[in-house]
Amino acid sequence: MMTIKNGLVLTGFNLDPVHTNVVINDEGRIIKLSRYYEEGEIIDATGCIVTPAFINAHTHIGDSIAKDVGDGLSIKELVEPPNGLKHQKLNQASDQEIIESMHEAAKEMLYSGTSTFIDFREGGLKGIELLKKAIYDLPINACILGRSDKYYDPNTTPEEARLITRELIQHCDGIGLSGVQDVDPEIMLQIAEVCNAEDKIAMVHVAEYYELQEQSVQLTNQTEVERALRAGYTNLVHVTYPIMQDLDLLSSSSPFIISCPRSNGMLSVGVPPISAYAEQQIDVALGTDNVMFNKPDMFREMEYTLKAVRGSYKNKITAHDILKMATINGFKILGKDISIQEGNISDILVIKQKSEDPYLSIVNRSSPDDIISFIMGNQM
Repeated sequence: MMTIKNGLVLTGFNLDPVHTNVVINDEGRIIKLSRYYEEGEIIDATGCIVTPAFINAHTHIGDSIAKDVGDGLSIKELVEPPNGLKHQKLNQASDQEIIESMHEAAKEMLYSGTSTFIDFREGGLKGIELLKKAIYDLPINACILGRSDKYYDPNTTPEEARLITRELIQHCDGIGLSGVQDVDPEIMLQIAEVCNAEDKIAMVHVAEYYELQEQSVQLTNQTEVERALRAGYTNLVHVTYPIMQDLDLLSSSSPFIISCPRSNGMLSVGVPPISAYAEQQIDVALGTDNVMFNKPDMFREMEYTLKAVRGSYKNKITAHDILKMATINGFKILGKDISIQEGNISDILVIKQKSEDPYLSIVNRSSPDDIISFIMGNQM
């Protein structure tokens, strides 16, 4: 048993601030929220905020093998499969080098309060196994979305892609595709059908920069957003540039959008209209994207998001919104409720409170050094 005592606890789906104790049993389940009850080991949270831990909802931690290379190159030159610079670096690296670099990236995430990450893992079955080896001794949860290089082979038929997908998802949590226009539309459709039928995640990069949207409309008279939704994808990464009827489609389809503002900034592709999504009540989660460009630190991601979105759009977004994107919303993608309420199993951070507003304290002023306790209750 354990009690987190005297903290300001961000409770429920809305992260409502309540001065209460949090009592957790030996299985990691919250059994009591009460100012007047305590049991077992005491964690003194006086002067601290108690919040759900972070989920990094989009990463490529394999890219940690190539930190800060290629600065100034275009996004296509850097990451486009199969010959972008990142893919060249991955092909040149040994398995052990990749494992070690991913291990260090996962440790960085743990240090900065991330209990769970959703990773796009290139390299087929081998790539999936490398990530599993990299984190096997770390108390972090990984949702692994695999990908086969054969998806990009023009000789691969839709039926072959379907069989490849069935095999891959026996070893991972779903499929993460690099882009709507990177694979044959029928192959993209088959991947989503298999994943959805097997209760696996199908996720794809969508509308990361304007030129992709322009190309898509010229080729198909449909935006990338429209094509992804029609193909059965409900988890869309980036959506930096919604155009035409995209906002209406997103609002009516209720997908999850995984936004990566620091990555968009580093690659000079713009600032995602997160405040517009929030106004439309579209669920947005945050990810740090490629470790090649960004430290996988959700504190940095939250602060950048707050200031970049406020600086780029007239409609205001709140620190409260952004903290939900880094916690509650991301776990919804996995079908998990990790909110701090009785009966739940939650991953919990105790963070020093540095200002009167608890949300701004975390989003605008906190860093990993301000974490005084990290309780991992949730296991995938």
